[in-house]
This record gives sequence, structure tokens and C-alpha cells, in this order.
Amino acid sequence: MAAELTNYLHSLARRLHLEPAEEQDILLELEGHLEDKAAELESQGLDRAAAYQLAVQEMGAPDRVANGMYKVHSPIVWRDVILATLPHFLLAALFALHLWSHYFLVTLLVIGIALVTWKNWRAGNPSKWSYSWMGYSLAAPTLSWLLALITLSYGGWTLVTTGHLPFNIVLFFLLVGYVPFSMWIVFRVGRKVMRRDWLLASLTALPFPFLTSWVLFLDWQGGLWASGAEGKQSSDTSLAFIFLALAVTTAVFLKIGPRLIKIGLLTLTTAILVTISAVSLPVSLNVVAIFMMIVASVVFLLSPAVVESKRNQRHYRQAAMESTGLESAGEVVTHWFCNTT
Repeated sequence: MAAELTNYLHSLARRLHLEPAEEQDILLELEGHLEDKAAELESQGLDRAAAYQLAVQEMGAPDRVANGMYKVHSPIVWRDVILATLPHFLLAALFALHLWSHYFLVTLLVIGIALVTWKNWRAGNPSKWSYSWMGYSLAAPTLSWLLALITLSYGGWTLVTTGHLPFNIVLFFLLVGYVPFSMWIVFRVGRKVMRRDWLLASLTALPFPFLTSWVLFLDWQGGLWASGAEGKQSSDTSLAFIFLALAVTTAVFLKIGPRLIKIGLLTLTTAILVTISAVSLPVSLNVVAIFMMIVASVVFLLSPAVVESKRNQRHYRQAAMESTGLESAGEVVTHWFCNTT
């Protein structure tokens, strides 16, 4: 197979973001079509390299072709939409009914969400609806890591300024061990989430800004476990509304086709809901602070795109070098799609 065709198919494969089996069928069909077109052009007098180059040009840019395929093959059934929105509805109910301070109930909910996520992800080919479940599964280690880091910082500062720790030294060393461990878990799982589609990874991260701001507010008020935490429910109604809005956003995200509209949906929803969240907190925040919160949340939400872009660039360079090397050695490249993982 010509290097031109190999690079084109590699580029297309990284942009399809469909089910692996479906991607393979589509790419094999396109490969056959391009091979036939190149053979036809060769029979008309073009040399082999020029024939492949013209066949690829006539097929169109990988972005445009991938977007067209994505629109046709990405629609999701309503059953999956309902499943995807379920964890958002559960969180909305938790705040609407002021049940978040019932820690046993919250623990059961977190364990249940984690088990559903694990069951769907363990086979290595998760359904699209499970990405929202993964978001809440990752929230527990992520937020606990954040709180542990805050506690360590406070303990370290107190130790430096006063000469003693504000809590037990055993707890201090447990936190020292937990912080890198939880980071490792989140990083490892996060890589798997982003491997399929950065946009689905952004959907996974959708509730993080709101859960983070809520947990930080509680910590600022004395901590999640402090006495009187049950009374800190002034923002429960707005949080319930936010998670209902996240459920609606998730449903729309999964049903619409164009990726650009999905990106706009996530960005706009995040900006609006971060503003509502900031205004609902019983603290005084100026416009600049709210704007910075919006920017930070949107950047965080779209950061998987940067990670995937860098990963794709490395992959394209490697694929180009491999295909060029194989061609120069006179070898035939087959099953090229096996090298895309």
C-alpha cells in the first residue's frame, strides 16, 4: 500500500470516533474504494504514486470525511440516552431532597455508580452512556485527592510556622501516600477515557467543575464532616437545577450529530451553569472572579482535545515513518488499522 494511502487512512482512523468494529468495517471499505480508484487512474496512464495521491485528493480531507461518517453512524438510541442521564438525575435528587449529608446513602450511591461503571468498562469496549457514569466514578478519587492536598498544605504550613502538626502524624503520612496514589488512579483511568474520543472525555468531565466548587465551599465552611454541615443547604436548589441541566445537556449531546455543535453545547452549558453556581454560593464574588471560574472550567473541559492532538501528531509521525520504511523495503502493508491503537 502506498505511503500516501496509509497516512490518509491513519489520519481518518484517528478522527472517526466510532465503535471499533464499525470503524474497522468503514475503513476497510474506504481502503478498497481508494485502491480501486488508484488502479483505475493507473490504467489511464498515471504512475502509481500520482494515482494514489489523486485518489486520496478526490476522496476529500480526512476531517470532512470523518465528520460525514460520524454524522451517519453516531446516532444513539433513547435507551442509552436515558442510561447516560441517570447519574445526573440521581445527583439532582440528592440535592433537591437535601440528602447529601446522609453519608451512608451517599457512600452507597458512589459504590453503585462505580460498580455500574466497572461492569461496563471491564470488557474494554464501553458504551457511550457509561461515560457520564465514569465521570462520577472519577469524582470520588479526584475530589478526595484535592481535599487531601489541601489538608497536607495546611498541615505543612502549620508545621513550618508553629513547629507542630495540627493533626496526627500517622494521618499526615497516610495523606502523603494517598495523594500520589489517587493521582495515579485518575491519570491511568483518564488515559483510557480519552483514548476513544476526547469529546466523550469532555462529557465525562462535565460535572467536575460543579462538584469541585461545592466541595471546596464546604471545606471552606469547616469541612464536609464538620458539625452543622447538614445546615449548609442554601445552594441545594441551584445545585439540583445544575445537575438536571447536566442531564439535559448529556441527552442533547448524545442525540445531535455534528461534533462542532457538541463542543459549542458543552462550552455554553458550562459557562451558564458555572455562573449560576457562583451566584448561588453564599459568598460575594465579583465579575472578574466569576469570569475566571468560567474560563478555568471551559479550559479544563476542553483540555482532552489538546492531549489527543499531541497524541495524534506523534502517531502520524510514527505511522509515516513506518509506512515509508516498509515501502522502501518493498513490503506490503496490510491490516494497517491494527497499528492505530
